[in-house]
Amino acid sequence: MQAKGGKEQQGAAHDRPDPHQENEGDRGRERKDERDGTGDEIGVVDVPAQLPGGAGGGQAGDEGDRGGACAHHHIFYHRRVRFAITAVGVVSPLGVGEAAFFAGLDAGNLAAMTDADGLTVARVGDFGAKQQIAPGTLRRLPRLSQMAIVAGKEALAKGAPPYDPTRIGVVLGTGLGTLEETIGFMRGYLEGGPEAASPLLFPSSVMNAAAGQLALECKLRGVNSTVNHRDASALSALAMACDLLALGRAEALVVGAVDELSAPALAGYRALGAAGVTLGEGAAMMLVEREDDAKKRGARIRAVVAGRGERGEDRARVGWGRGEAWAEAARAVREAVAGRAVDLVVSGANGSAYDAREAAAVREGLDGATPPALAIVPRTGESFSSPAQRLLAAVHALEAGRASRALVPAFAQGGANVAVVLERG
Repeated sequence: MQAKGGKEQQGAAHDRPDPHQENEGDRGRERKDERDGTGDEIGVVDVPAQLPGGAGGGQAGDEGDRGGACAHHHIFYHRRVRFAITAVGVVSPLGVGEAAFFAGLDAGNLAAMTDADGLTVARVGDFGAKQQIAPGTLRRLPRLSQMAIVAGKEALAKGAPPYDPTRIGVVLGTGLGTLEETIGFMRGYLEGGPEAASPLLFPSSVMNAAAGQLALECKLRGVNSTVNHRDASALSALAMACDLLALGRAEALVVGAVDELSAPALAGYRALGAAGVTLGEGAAMMLVEREDDAKKRGARIRAVVAGRGERGEDRARVGWGRGEAWAEAARAVREAVAGRAVDLVVSGANGSAYDAREAAAVREGLDGATPPALAIVPRTGESFSSPAQRLLAAVHALEAGRASRALVPAFAQGGANVAVVLERG
């Protein structure tokens, strides 16, 4: 997984055992636990220590002047911590704002249309950026960041986290990021040299632009990371956020994903032959915190992240392959479910060859069970970030009493597999 982010707060996990009491047997058992999802409830993460150098100038892992000192910090955390989704925000082709989005889902609305080139697209119309962002700031922001900010502000306003701003952060998934701005900046550099590279475009040309600009607009000074992992970007961001909360790196995180149908994105889809798939865009955000903390402050718990599974395997970087079983995808589902019954799958089915592959992997991961499936992608549009909108659809189904436990899978081109289980709050 490629994760990029700004400077992170060096927070400490709560009530952690003394790291120096760890022995080699514990470390070996933890590695086994990470593989099979069983065993102790205390997890261990080894982090390379930045050791101060002696005469020779030590680096991480340099023991030359430290008398054989350990070159790692051992961070302990509780593996079975649960995480609450306490608010959501959304900018979607189906509607802007939670109420409009959920009403569109319930009504069976379809946002798709056919463009001049024959591609089926679902676009976001006016999403209220002028009402949410000051004019001077708005002029400098790319559209992608504007969507992220509008959705993020909705989640923050409804969740009202009472924590210090240094303990509230952002973990944002995106597949393509600010692709148009990146190409514009690089075109200037390549065609005219360094002098022609626009300093105004550069801040918006990097993959973590939207996450950083969201934090700046909302004055969030905690951990800030961007996850760029193709179709798994959104669920990988949620998994990373849960790890950061378990480690005590934050009290609350704005978590979600954003992508847009920019001109170069459409050109790429056209070249790859995306006929038959509805292409989409949008931003979907959640405010996520530890369940115990949410209960203590009396927050409304919309849903609980009750299970996660992450596995990788060798798959084609483009497309969905031709018949090989996705064994690791099934294992990701099995890890997320952990033997519990699931009564809804919020599927990533999009009208492509992916549909049958996902269904087979989910069925194997659920040991042959076939709970009802909800497929919203043909209505909202497919993008690398569409799993974030599927997470919100799962929250809505749980709150409406249509399910008590929902599985949301994302199996990416290239081989990343992430599955998340949400339970009713």
